[in-house]
Amino acid sequence: MTSPRFSILIPTRDRVETFVHTLKTVVDQPGDDFEIVVADNASRPGIREAVDAVSSCPIRYVRSDTILSMDANWEYGLEACTGEFVTVLGDDDAFVPSTLEAVRRILKASQAKLLSWGTHTYWWPDTIVEWNRNTLYVEYGHDVSWMDSRKVLVGFMNGTVTFGTLPMLYNAFAHRSLLDAIKQKHGRYFSIPNSPDLVSGVLLLTLTDRYAHSKRPLSVRGNSGRSMGSAYWCRSRGAEVRKAGHQQGGVPSLDKVVHPSLIPSPNLQILLASSRLWFQDLLFAGDKELAVDTSRLVDTIVSTLNFEPEAYDDNLADARALAAKQGRTIDSSKIPPRQPRARYRPRGPITDNDGKLAIMAVDGDLARLQNVHDAAWLAESLMPLLDTYMAP
Repeated sequence: MTSPRFSILIPTRDRVETFVHTLKTVVDQPGDDFEIVVADNASRPGIREAVDAVSSCPIRYVRSDTILSMDANWEYGLEACTGEFVTVLGDDDAFVPSTLEAVRRILKASQAKLLSWGTHTYWWPDTIVEWNRNTLYVEYGHDVSWMDSRKVLVGFMNGTVTFGTLPMLYNAFAHRSLLDAIKQKHGRYFSIPNSPDLVSGVLLLTLTDRYAHSKRPLSVRGNSGRSMGSAYWCRSRGAEVRKAGHQQGGVPSLDKVVHPSLIPSPNLQILLASSRLWFQDLLFAGDKELAVDTSRLVDTIVSTLNFEPEAYDDNLADARALAAKQGRTIDSSKIPPRQPRARYRPRGPITDNDGKLAIMAVDGDLARLQNVHDAAWLAESLMPLLDTYMAP
């Protein structure tokens, strides 16, 4: 039997209420050159039942009988993938209807071994971030370009490039040869203590000189009620979600994840600095261009206290604890007073600094959206027609 061109891995753990809609967005893709691999992390029967209900395309279902960490479940799922190109789709995320057709065109034109893309964003109706509930953010862009892997890596390590820019398996198709090289070099796909999506992005950068990037979003990033990403992004509202993840065993405790030079904390600035430090120690020791400077981390935490005023006290306490560990004190005059932040639900066009349309914020209640499948189809309808992509 000929191996499929594409493998779409969907790792999942007891979120059948979102998984069924995510799965449908892949099943809806035209063509017969792809397989779906579901890595079921010791879920209750609902996931298997949802998979068994699909008969229109091949699904490879693998299940762990014990709860695995997120990276171990990804590892388990990747072992089952047989495609030439592989990606990972979160179980509350979605492909848009044109995802695979756009990927086929770009890969044909560019012959790239690694293709990443931007994403639309959908906040599910049950998200913990209540001002974003049932809101779809449609990102506009169409060009495909070559990205310099080293420049992106340097930018990420020095903090000038956000982690969302990395060609992670969550927003990229990687050629099998790249994944094989990672495993051959490190013994497994995810050998570094960190989120597997972030690890994949950094490791793929180390194996490529350049990669293709589509500014046209080819998937929808979903933030549902049990989204761990949302639980860290919105610290004040995510405590219960984080606690549940730790108790179930799928998410390691912070003292096992955060770099020992820092302090265990769900503060996003600390977690990102921790990631960079782990990468520096385990991958880039001796590379001065990729050295991590945490001397201003405390200042950054203090300067952003009012990004989430609801977590002001917790973040300030972390800043003081980290400063003490670094042998310094915080100048009280530099601490901004707590300022209430108006929370509202955006709606309509959002322009960039040049006045061009960059994002369309859609009220999902008015648009009758109920899930990420609905959001993916609406996002597609608001994008320009998929023209033939040219090589970047």
